[in-house]
Amino acid sequence: MDLSLEDLLSGLEAAQQKKSKTRLSERNVVELVVKLKALGLLGEELLYTTNGKEYVTRERAAAEVGAAVRAAGGRIPLVDLPSQLGLDLVHCERAADAVVASSGGAITLSQGELFSTAYFDGLAAEVDDNLQEAGVVSVGDLARRFGLGAEMIGTVLSERVASGAIRGRMEAGVVYTQAYLARIKAQLRGALRGAASPVSIPALVKELGIEGLASLNALVPTLIDELAAEGSVAGKLAAGASSWAPASYVASQQDAVKRFFQQNGYIGYDTAKQYGIPAPKQFLAQHFPDGIALDSAFVSPAVVDQVEAAVEEALAAGTWCDVAPHVPSILSLGDTAALLAKCRAVAAASSSGQAQLLAGTCVVAASMLENIKQQLLEAARTAADEAHKAKKARGAGGGAAATAAAKAAAAEASSKSAVTAAQSDSDDDWDMGGKKGKKGKGGGKKGKAGGGGSKAAKAGGGGKAVGSSRPAAADSGTSSSVLSMDSLTQRVVELHPDTEGAGADGDLPAAIASELRPAVVAEYERALHAIFTAGAEKRRRLREAAASALDAAYERLQLYAHGTELFASDETTSSTLQRHLVRGVGAECADALLRYLAADEEEAQAPGGGEGGAPLGDAAGGALSAAQRAAVLKQLGPDVKGPASSMVDKLNGGSLEAFQVELEAAAEAAGLRLRRLDKKAERSLVFAQRKAWEAAAAAAADPSALLALVVPLLLARQHGRLVSLPGRALAAGVDALRSGAGALPEEACQLLSDFHSAVVEHLKLQSAGGEAEEVDELARQLEELAPRVRALAVGGSETAGDA
Repeated sequence: MDLSLEDLLSGLEAAQQKKSKTRLSERNVVELVVKLKALGLLGEELLYTTNGKEYVTRERAAAEVGAAVRAAGGRIPLVDLPSQLGLDLVHCERAADAVVASSGGAITLSQGELFSTAYFDGLAAEVDDNLQEAGVVSVGDLARRFGLGAEMIGTVLSERVASGAIRGRMEAGVVYTQAYLARIKAQLRGALRGAASPVSIPALVKELGIEGLASLNALVPTLIDELAAEGSVAGKLAAGASSWAPASYVASQQDAVKRFFQQNGYIGYDTAKQYGIPAPKQFLAQHFPDGIALDSAFVSPAVVDQVEAAVEEALAAGTWCDVAPHVPSILSLGDTAALLAKCRAVAAASSSGQAQLLAGTCVVAASMLENIKQQLLEAARTAADEAHKAKKARGAGGGAAATAAAKAAAAEASSKSAVTAAQSDSDDDWDMGGKKGKKGKGGGKKGKAGGGGSKAAKAGGGGKAVGSSRPAAADSGTSSSVLSMDSLTQRVVELHPDTEGAGADGDLPAAIASELRPAVVAEYERALHAIFTAGAEKRRRLREAAASALDAAYERLQLYAHGTELFASDETTSSTLQRHLVRGVGAECADALLRYLAADEEEAQAPGGGEGGAPLGDAAGGALSAAQRAAVLKQLGPDVKGPASSMVDKLNGGSLEAFQVELEAAAEAAGLRLRRLDKKAERSLVFAQRKAWEAAAAAAADPSALLALVVPLLLARQHGRLVSLPGRALAAGVDALRSGAGALPEEACQLLSDFHSAVVEHLKLQSAGGEAEEVDELARQLEELAPRVRALAVGGSETAGDA
């Protein structure tokens, strides 16, 4: 029912006067509300205010947030809501989210603030008023003015421009009107019409006051092009829209440049720039297509004609011409060279070899250069002859001294030679002594046929490089004054005094000397080489032969060294084999290396280019005597002498390993590299040696020679290794055939033993002068056994051991 105001006031007064039966404190009321919320009677929608005296629902909080936005004019920061609503910030943020969600886009939350569409509409209206007044506004300025983000206000403005709320155009962060654009165009028209000289577009933009507006800056060249197309202005916009050149200025500019070029035949780019041409090279090339564009100037073809005439006259007279007086003085050295390249006479003479361009600006006839060259070559040959005579005079006593040293070394080593020879023969004794023992060693020497000298060319080439540079180095002091640049330059001046001071830097004589010096030096070295290397070819062949022999001997040394391992369990036999190998194949290696070193020393010590005193005489092969080895060692240099002496000393020992170490050290000191055999190469060499032994065994008629071939052959077939057996080690070799993989049948081994015994007995009787009947009997026995022994070697090549 409807109550009047008086009734309500009287009811309120009566309620206030009425005493309550139960009074609750604020604390009790709070606890009561909390208890009711805990029991679920009040729900979760009740929020506690910051003053502690009120509760508010979420709906009420959202309504109050909406009211606060409207009261603030459509924009309010979230941080201002707690003080106005009396709620915590977290409750205000939740209420704000609820308002935004339920507003349907009328209210937005951005950057910690609530905005209404009414606020943005008002902002757009204000911007539109400013735009119509100023003609242009910047989004950045508006963002600072309204305290909004540039992206946010740009979005708002673009929407209002599209809807027509803001009357204008928006591009690249700038909003402007068509009237403003027309005003800018009119200002450009006035500025360009009044320009009498080139105008910088950036400076013009700055004068218009739009240098900070990038989008408008980009429109300026377009507006200028429109003005030029309409005929409002006359002129040309430079490439890149950097400047504007009025038509009147361009015409006067072209006239001044043309007059200068026509009067002088050239124009410098600096001069053209002074006339106001920003790109002189392109401008001149466009207006004078026949001209020549150089780095520093633009030249008329008439200048080229003048240069060609001077050059042709000089070439016809067989002399030289400096083109510097015939070209503009402003041309650099590079421009002068480029201009000469355009001259057909110079190009034709250079390509045909009739002339050369020297000292930058001088063209010299080939006949003149050839004349100077012949004079200098003759001087070089004279200097080489004088250097040879001086060296020959200095080394006149060297040959006698070397010969005396060689003889002293031979005398010193003569006492050792007999002992060494006696010891080397002892291992070849077939248990009875005599020369026949060398048959065993002969089997080993046949390995040379299969060894090969694969490094001969390489080693020989290295030896040649050692001696080739010595003649030139020996007389460097004598020739330095003759072949120096100063000396040659002075000689050119003496031959042609008119060349002094000519050229770009006055260095034409030095340029001619520099051009001819390689030929002069080469001629000097050739003449000197011909004098000092009379025996060089012979020494080169000796080095190559020695290197090849060393390669072949070292390969056989490795093969036989591997074979000695078969007798490692028999210390006596192993020692005998090693000693025999060192004094046989090892001596061949040492002698080959000494011959190589001796050839180098002969080349270094031969006075006046002669053959020198060779300690080896004319021996091209065979074993060296102890005296010859000592003579070679005496003449070696200190860096090679030590390792070579140690190698020679090891020939008298019995250690194969020690000799190999010293041999490799000596070869390394000599600049040679000894190649190690790999398994593939070893198998190939072993197979080749076996074939050689088989052929030799098939043709052998002497029983002792047949035995010396068959036993190593069977060992190689059985074990895949080569063994060099002296006479006294043949019995051990026969025993080795009895064991191991692929062992010979006992009948074959017994045959070899019987044959060996018969050979030894036969040799003993021959040496001791036994009865003829016994000798003949043994000879018949050997003849009967020989075919069977030969069959073991020749007929058993396809045995298991061969595989």
